[in-house]
Amino acid sequence: MRERSLEIFGDEKRLDALLATTLFAPGRLTLAALFAERIPPPLAYERVGTGGIVLVIENSDTFESVRTALTKDCGHVSYVVFGGGHAFAASVTRIAALDDVTDIAYYGDLDRDGLIIPQRANAGALSAGLPPVRPAHGLYRLLLRRNLRGRSLGTMPTLDVERCVSWLPENIRQPVAEVFLDGGRLAQEATGAVMLRHDDSWRADL
Repeated sequence: MRERSLEIFGDEKRLDALLATTLFAPGRLTLAALFAERIPPPLAYERVGTGGIVLVIENSDTFESVRTALTKDCGHVSYVVFGGGHAFAASVTRIAALDDVTDIAYYGDLDRDGLIIPQRANAGALSAGLPPVRPAHGLYRLLLRRNLRGRSLGTMPTLDVERCVSWLPENIRQPVAEVFLDGGRLAQEATGAVMLRHDDSWRADL
């Protein structure tokens, strides 16, 4: 798409901007009509086992800590994927190229972006015929127990809170909502390498 955009407009990102306008509304212009296609960003991952779970980690340091922990005991995890923040909503379709994937689990920050990203990625996964993107339950519970509050973000509107936490397991929605309503956030880096080594509870319920 960006190569075609450069040919047409002299600007490789112009089509990116136009896709969000009414020019590309249903029944109007399409990328196919321009002989273009949207290319998902590359997916960075490492294989750790032969199970069916793809475990996606939002941030780079936590990716390395979790990958290292799973190298010795991978359980049912086959791949650890670096989500890369908002890029994962576009790159999720690349998971279709991985072997024997039966489950996609996601672990990110407990803040607005950290919960909106997997919800958007889930829509992309389902449209590509992939398994749904679901929460990595054990890691989120570990993060809540750690409860190392990040910087204040200001109070989030109640409707935004409800939309964000709706993706999480029902048994942790309320405590996460309370963090948000207090203006807080929980960064996944709180579940660092030392904690992952000394508390194995997260492995049993990825």
